[in-house]
Amino acid sequence: MRFSRARDIFYDALQGARTAFILECKKASPSKGVIRDDFDPARIAAIYKHYASAISVLTDEKYFQGSFNFLPIVSQIAPQPILCKDFIIDPYQIYLARYYQADACLLMLSVLDDDQYRQLAAVAHSLEMGVLTEVSNEEEQERAIALGAKVVGINNRDLRDLSIDLNRTRELAPKLGHNVTVISESGINTYAQVRELSHFANGFLIVRR
Repeated sequence: MRFSRARDIFYDALQGARTAFILECKKASPSKGVIRDDFDPARIAAIYKHYASAISVLTDEKYFQGSFNFLPIVSQIAPQPILCKDFIIDPYQIYLARYYQADACLLMLSVLDDDQYRQLAAVAHSLEMGVLTEVSNEEEQERAIALGAKVVGINNRDLRDLSIDLNRTRELAPKLGHNVTVISESGINTYAQVRELSHFANGFLIVRR
């Protein structure tokens, strides 16, 4: 177990002059279906550890065919901080993520009100975990600022129809301020996109296909 690792390792891993990359272990998604029939988190982690700033692991079973069991598999191979990515709405999920060796968790403002967010973020920080706060529109971006989020992920995907619009990063990132680490999520597929959006974001969440 790695409970001695402080939450700052996640925040620190995404800061600095270099563009940060959160590389994702994902077997399937609602928009793509099964991404990798031969999904092997250990093999993926062995590759990611040479390139990633942090590693995201999908644990949602229903929509992404994920598992909390993937977390320790990845953490035993890769030294980078591990992000538990799930639809987290209950403190129990955060305790479970920490038990399975996650160093940070995703909190989506699209599914949480402010009181729920504060409660879940407090639980995560009490367990020495970092928080990636996800927003997808201007209203959520303003809430993230008011809630004091340190790392904000801008989801370029519309969760209602699953369409992608990279303008979300271009429009929302400048409003977050220089004290917030901005991660652009979804729809990042080319080096040209990374180069262009790096003017707006500190890093990117990318899945290996």
